[in-house]
Amino acid sequence: MSATTNHLHFATIVEASRSSLTSLWNRIPNHQDFEESIVGKSSFTLSRTNNHLLSSMIIAISVVTGLVSAVNSSTVHFSSSASDSDLLLHGIITFFVAFFAYWVTLTAMLKFTFRKSLSNTILGIATAWIIFIVVRGLSNFVLIDADWVVVWANRDLVMMGQLMKEQMTQSPGSHVCIDVNDCYGINQNFRLWWSLYLTSGLFGTAYGASGDKSDNDSVKFWKPVKFLISFTLFAVLISLIATNPTEVSYNTDVVMQKILICMAITYATFGASYYYSINSEEYQINRLKSYLTIAAVFVFFFAILIMDPPTFVKDIAAFLGGTPVQSMSDDIIAGTVVPSTLDKLAGDGIQASQWGGLFVNLIVATAGCVLGFGIGVVLAFGRQSELPFFRVPSVALIELVRSGPLICWLYFAVFMMPDMMDPFYNAEDIIRMLLMFGVFGGCYIAEVLRGGLQAVDSGQKEAAIALGLSPFQTKIQIELPNAVRTTLPSIVSVFIGLWKDTTLLFIVNILDFFKLAKDLPNTDLRFLGDFLEPLYITAVVFWVFAFYLSRISMGIEKSLGLVKEGGGELA
Repeated sequence: MSATTNHLHFATIVEASRSSLTSLWNRIPNHQDFEESIVGKSSFTLSRTNNHLLSSMIIAISVVTGLVSAVNSSTVHFSSSASDSDLLLHGIITFFVAFFAYWVTLTAMLKFTFRKSLSNTILGIATAWIIFIVVRGLSNFVLIDADWVVVWANRDLVMMGQLMKEQMTQSPGSHVCIDVNDCYGINQNFRLWWSLYLTSGLFGTAYGASGDKSDNDSVKFWKPVKFLISFTLFAVLISLIATNPTEVSYNTDVVMQKILICMAITYATFGASYYYSINSEEYQINRLKSYLTIAAVFVFFFAILIMDPPTFVKDIAAFLGGTPVQSMSDDIIAGTVVPSTLDKLAGDGIQASQWGGLFVNLIVATAGCVLGFGIGVVLAFGRQSELPFFRVPSVALIELVRSGPLICWLYFAVFMMPDMMDPFYNAEDIIRMLLMFGVFGGCYIAEVLRGGLQAVDSGQKEAAIALGLSPFQTKIQIELPNAVRTTLPSIVSVFIGLWKDTTLLFIVNILDFFKLAKDLPNTDLRFLGDFLEPLYITAVVFWVFAFYLSRISMGIEKSLGLVKEGGGELA
């Protein structure tokens, strides 16, 4: 790059860093408390003016050293293929972490904080430099060294696997296909989008009904604004990823239309649910939430069944006028016939053996949560039962499943479960994985719920009996809600663990998200050696979903009063 460009980068980094640092520093209400919380207290007494003067001098020196580090770091990569914006962003990130590391070190050295607390000072300095090394290294890799083309070229592959991708994007008559002359197969992408439409509606409705009801106008205003801003940013991010033209293998215009439909459904359902919530009584809102729980279970089973519908669904579609698509596959491939949705419903769907990518991880993890919770409730009550007919099998199953690691049970599902299920149902590998994750998760949830059931106050049970509730009603309407409320953080931890455990599927030869991402460098000679980029993306995706689950849990806990002492009356 030219010297002029170099100076422009330097000037931009200086101005952006100075303004951001000034704004950040001005927001700190007490600079000295902030400084002492990180570095420790000074070992000698200074007047307020002298202390402020010394802190300002340290900040000035740290700014200069941070700028030198940023400019040197960017200058080293001026001859690389990185764009100007990437170099600028890398320089700004390097400045902030270098400034922080030098500020912590200089403050500790010049104010002799190590005399009062040596361990605290060493910990602060070590942490600052670890942050500097790690963040600068990640920034250098992500913005400078990494070649993300391998990810862009295979984004649809890691989403749904090769066989699903062919039926979603490589079908004559499908607008998703870029070049109709090069396409083949039968377009089945409506099956995935139907599930996403229902999920979008469920998502919007759930957020509209969530949170505490309040008569405060400010709360009423900011709740929808907060959702609209956060969801819109999320939708824009997904749209940018889906429509990025780099090595795209599908028609981005059609995909964008589908995403806009999902957004419209989410906005509409959120608005309707929120309007209903602010104009309804508490019991009506709770009833809506119970309907949402039932709807969530329905959407889960719908997503599985719509991919490969049972025979009766195909018969109904044929009765309504649909012609099985497999009977005219030659004409479809030739491009002379475009089948209708009824034709596709009357024909074969996408078998479970053809599923792959992130879709498999989400379906299996959801099975572990939905089926696991149902199984866990049954086992928890069964273990507490006084009847040996219920207690003994429940205890045996819980202890047996919990005594072995998940990978052993996955191998059990692959090699032994077919012999047990064949007389009744010929399940494919992924379906058996769904069942095994449900049983495995259910056994752990059962033990979590058992602790919650034991913590339910006996007075509530006696009150339920006095009101005339049957034993079943007492368990479902009194004991279970209290147990779930008490053990919610632990239940969510089990869910997060099940989500992360889906990466074990690749060991039993299931083409899940992790396995496909790991094998991406082998998809093209251009990508040989680019194995770190897909793994970083995998780590980010799994972290995002796990973090989102934890935030949902925190939101539910807050609405139940679990973050406050004495919030039991909200049960």
